[in-house]
Amino acid sequence: MSAMRYSGSDARHAFTHPLFGGALASLIVNDHVLKRVHVLPGWLTGKLSDFAGMLIAPVLMVALFRVRGRVGRMAVFFCVAGVFAAVKLFRSFADVIEQITICTPMPWRLWCDPTDLVALTVLPLGWWLVSREYRADGGSRLSVCLQATGFGLGLFACAATSATTERYRGTAFLFNGTMRTQRLSIYRLQSPLDCSRAIVTPMDWPGPDAFVLQSCSAVAPREVLPLDRGWKDLGTWDGLGTFSLDSDFDAGVMEPACDAVLLQAEGLKPVVITWNGVRAIQFSGAEEFGDDASDPHGLVLERAGDRLFIKGTSLLNALPAGFEPGSTTCPNGER
Repeated sequence: MSAMRYSGSDARHAFTHPLFGGALASLIVNDHVLKRVHVLPGWLTGKLSDFAGMLIAPVLMVALFRVRGRVGRMAVFFCVAGVFAAVKLFRSFADVIEQITICTPMPWRLWCDPTDLVALTVLPLGWWLVSREYRADGGSRLSVCLQATGFGLGLFACAATSATTERYRGTAFLFNGTMRTQRLSIYRLQSPLDCSRAIVTPMDWPGPDAFVLQSCSAVAPREVLPLDRGWKDLGTWDGLGTFSLDSDFDAGVMEPACDAVLLQAEGLKPVVITWNGVRAIQFSGAEEFGDDASDPHGLVLERAGDRLFIKGTSLLNALPAGFEPGSTTCPNGER
């Protein structure tokens, strides 16, 4: 019996390995199915994309540039990891990347979240894929076809990832400007607000019983939470069509025209958000309200030490409630 012959390592053979195939399938299903149907929380689908992408991307780069030497491959992995880390740590760097991709058929949406750096732990698996020796098979048609398919799907998955973005229409939004997922309790008025009455101090409120706990929402970093009753979820945009919404779009006044919502969270004292006769907008992308954005329809949840705070805008008032809300049990067993 002749000895099994092995050749040197070749990144192209990684495309036929079950580990690469599993990561590729996870990335495609997660980005183009799970993120659209909303069966999983946004923070989880985001982490799944990061883990799968960090295994696939360096392998693709090594194969694309046909890097064979150990030092060259290390440089590719270092560059991929460095770009990923810079995107997650620096909003200005992420903005540059987004502006570059706007010129392509698949514009990206990137999120700054240092917790995503945990995805770098899968890099050793990618290194193993590109460094392992493979059995010489004479370059069979089936092998070449599988490699080409894996390479093509990998490029598509990485290019199309982060291209989807949520679309909203509404009057008031809260942007999570902190680096952590925040659990917010949302209380709504039982009766309509008297729009002719000035709400300038906590004494103007009818009392804690006026608000009823409607929901408890986990808002991930750089995500938005719609605050008004009549907000609309317009679905997702894949970046390939002609959809174009921005904060200059006038969607009219959504009923009730005058309303208030009370927010509470760990580290955030109860705060009441009010507005009166504010015309709604429709937009795509949470960045409308984050960092240096100045759209007055968006409030920013910020952190100062162990405390959270919300500043009002020219359209939305943010006032201390001056009392603790009554009910604290979230609907439907939420916690």
